[in-house]
Amino acid sequence: MDRINRIDKSKYTEAQIKSIRMAYNALSDLAKSLVTNLHILIDAENYVIYQNTVVKQAKLDANAFDLHMDTVTRNSSTAEIAKARSLYNNLSAEAKRHVTTLEKLVRLETMWNDPQYIELVYTYYPDYVNAVKPGAIVVEKPKHDPLYIPDDSTQIPSSVATSVPKTASWSQYETMTYQNGRYTTQITSTQVKNIADRNMRLKAGDVDIVIPTSEIQSATAAMGVALNIVNNQLNIQFTEGNNVKNFSSYVEIHVPMSTLKGNTSQIIERVTTTGSSPASFKVDGSNFIIRTTSGGTFKVTTGDIRYTDIQNNTQGNAIRELAKRGITFNTTNRLVQSYKQVNKLDVMTMIASAMDLSSNSKSKYMDLENAQHLKHAQGLLEAGIMSGATSSRFSPTATVTKQEAAIIIANMYRYLNQDLSKVYNELTSNYRDIANLTLEARQSIAILELFGVVDGTGAFNPTQTLSRGEFAELFYKALSAIDYL
Repeated sequence: MDRINRIDKSKYTEAQIKSIRMAYNALSDLAKSLVTNLHILIDAENYVIYQNTVVKQAKLDANAFDLHMDTVTRNSSTAEIAKARSLYNNLSAEAKRHVTTLEKLVRLETMWNDPQYIELVYTYYPDYVNAVKPGAIVVEKPKHDPLYIPDDSTQIPSSVATSVPKTASWSQYETMTYQNGRYTTQITSTQVKNIADRNMRLKAGDVDIVIPTSEIQSATAAMGVALNIVNNQLNIQFTEGNNVKNFSSYVEIHVPMSTLKGNTSQIIERVTTTGSSPASFKVDGSNFIIRTTSGGTFKVTTGDIRYTDIQNNTQGNAIRELAKRGITFNTTNRLVQSYKQVNKLDVMTMIASAMDLSSNSKSKYMDLENAQHLKHAQGLLEAGIMSGATSSRFSPTATVTKQEAAIIIANMYRYLNQDLSKVYNELTSNYRDIANLTLEARQSIAILELFGVVDGTGAFNPTQTLSRGEFAELFYKALSAIDYL
């Protein structure tokens, strides 16, 4: 009851609320009958469902509108601009809260008054724009900058060019500066809010870095990026003010294989104080794409398939392909023993390795002694992908059922911002033996069907425990379905 009373819907993650529910479910029937505040937990669970359905759908609708606005320009017809306004007006109030291109729509609607003037100001002096009013814009002169265009909506100042040069210079911070063997740059929230795209692409020689701008817009201090390559190892650091910066979403680092002296048969690893660990990456043509939420050092190495008992079937192929990328079970010998029941520690190790997820925050799990296991478990908990049996017990040796695996993979898809709107709008499944499961389980199984991870034929057998081979095949299909590998 004390844990339930401490629930704060605005701060508690889905994983934390699940943990409390699991603790309640583990009580005896007599103990459950003495819990008098269960309604608070149910209310929190309903809030999570609301966030995962209404709010997520609203964000998807807003994103769809923003993508449509990318196709609407000052060269669009008045009918096209009117259509965009109609689309916006038909959005729900929740969706309108997440739209980022309304200012652009308003600007286009008032463009007829003096399109050249408005384009000129927004192109060269976006930071000076103070407000939009019907037929014009209000420009406010920054005290620190001598450059200024007066608010003259009826006439373009004769001293200012009326055409946009082919090489605009307002986004100069996209190119990083090379000095003392390192590329560096600083990005401020003011700069980011003028970028229409959700990501910012930085250029450091032949390396491209794609930063999720949404996490910089709310920053109060300038964010720094530093990168260099020494001894075929890539080093990258992120800072916010004087502190190390960790992202919630992945930063993508596109680096040519030749730069790291690697090839398509090799893998990327993160260099750690105790050796190395698998990094999240994929091969794209002649480039490695490294995905990371934190800074670090990355190197190319030859994948070591340690197992000697991989079978020649679909399960064996999945185990082999995952092992090539350093995604392996928690085994200490060279036997995968694919027939053995997969346990929570196996699942945690594979997912954390595939996604390069760990956390330095202190874990409350008392039944995990290995330091790396604690970091992985805490990382998956914070990401909302996988939780323990309770807040203090992970239960590493507990077996994993098909419905539990489905929930974990669905949580992974949410973390990776996959489009799940179809499942949220229409919760349908061809399996007939899942009707009595929880909404979370039914929704998760439907998500796997949506992405083709399972085919929806026959029975799902939700309570069936999985073998290592069965989980490896399911996990490999899930990653392949979203082109993650």
